[in-house]
Amino acid sequence: MGSAPQSIQSLLHIAAPDVADILGRARFLARIRAALLEILPEAAAPHIQVAAYESHHLRLHVASAAWATRLRYMEQQLARALAQRMQLQVNGIRIKVRPVNLGPFRPVQRARYLSTDTQKHLKQTAAYIDDAALAEALRRLAAAGRSEPPD
Repeated sequence: MGSAPQSIQSLLHIAAPDVADILGRARFLARIRAALLEILPEAAAPHIQVAAYESHHLRLHVASAAWATRLRYMEQQLARALAQRMQLQVNGIRIKVRPVNLGPFRPVQRARYLSTDTQKHLKQTAAYIDDAALAEALRRLAAAGRSEPPD
């Protein structure tokens, strides 16, 4: 029989030391984010992500220019807070606007309206077209068109 199931966490640590380094780095960035969120308004949480900490510089990604501006005004406060809470030296904070991915673009479906004159012209045009498929498509378009928008 096979061995007992192992947790994903233990498998990641066994797989390679590099994976363990990546996990440790992710936890470190999560701790920085938690320390920042302690001093920022609660509404900031979904809009701010800690992207990197390299050479005593912190890089934050924010969802909008408004949040970027707010954080730029608070740079010194944030650096002091990280020094106090995590003994982390921050010589500068770089803030980049990276909008949140909301998924695939879905266009808004809107009803299209055709005047009775337009419907009539489409039917007349269909009568003079030799291509049967195109003529049928024009007739369907004329029949499907609503003559006036609802109030």
